[in-house]
Amino acid sequence: MALPLVFDKYKAESIFAPSDFLAYMRRSGLLKADEPAPEAVILSYQRSLFDYVVQNHPVRFHDGYFKNHLAYLEETGGKVAIAGHFGIGAPAAAIMLEELIAFGCHRFISLGTAGSLVAGLNPGHLVLCTGALRDEGVSYHYIPGGSPALPDETMTAALENRLIGNGLAYRKGLTWTIDAIYRETRVEMEQHIARGTLVVEMEAAALFTVARYRQAQLASCFTISDSLAEPEWKPEFLAQETGAGLETLYHAALESLLET
Repeated sequence: MALPLVFDKYKAESIFAPSDFLAYMRRSGLLKADEPAPEAVILSYQRSLFDYVVQNHPVRFHDGYFKNHLAYLEETGGKVAIAGHFGIGAPAAAIMLEELIAFGCHRFISLGTAGSLVAGLNPGHLVLCTGALRDEGVSYHYIPGGSPALPDETMTAALENRLIGNGLAYRKGLTWTIDAIYRETRVEMEQHIARGTLVVEMEAAALFTVARYRQAQLASCFTISDSLAEPEWKPEFLAQETGAGLETLYHAALESLLET
C-alpha cells in the first residue's frame, strides 16, 4: 500500500523531471545533443536475451549516458534498439523507461520472464499481457490505486498479430506485479488466480502506468521461467526452453515494431 497522502499528489508538479536529468547529462558532456533517439525500444531484463541480441545481430551501442544499456539494431537502420543491463524490478524499469521517453522514444515492447500461477504454463510458453495487478510501489506515484494497470491497446494488438502471424502458441491474461518476490504467498496467489491472473513478475504494472502518464505506447509479453502452480516452487530460469522463449519473443517484438 502507498503511504497516505494529505494532499492531491497527482495534481502536483514533480520537483524535477527526467528531461531535467538528461539536460544535466548533456551539460556534463555525457549525452550528445545530436545523438538521435531510436523510434522504438525493446526492454530486456534478462542478461541472456540482451547478450543474445548483441552477439548475434549487428548493433551500435549508444555513445554516452546510455552506453552499455542501449544497442541500436543496425538491421533496422537504428530505428529500433534494445535496452538491457539496467536491473530488474519496477523502480529500475521505470527509471529506464522515463529516461528513454525523455530522450525521445515513445514506442516500447517489454520482454521478460514470469512465474506461472496456473497449471499448463510451462518453461518457454508465451503469455501476452492484458493488464497488471498493482502490488508494487512505483505505479502509486503516477496514478491512484484501483483497477489493474493496462498496456497500450494498439501496441498489444500489433504484437498479438505478429505472434499469430508467426504461428506461435500463446496465452493472454493478467499478471501480478510484485516487488517482494520472497514474500509471495499462496493465499494471495489464489485470490489473484480467481481474477484470471496467469503469471507473476516484477515490472509490468509500473511500466504501464509510467507509459500512460507520459503518453507513450507500451506492450508486454512474457515467457515462463518458473512455476508456482506446483506443490513446491519449480525454478527453470536456466532451462533451454526459457531462453528459447525469450528469443522467440524478441523476434516477434522486433517484427511487430517494424510493422507499426
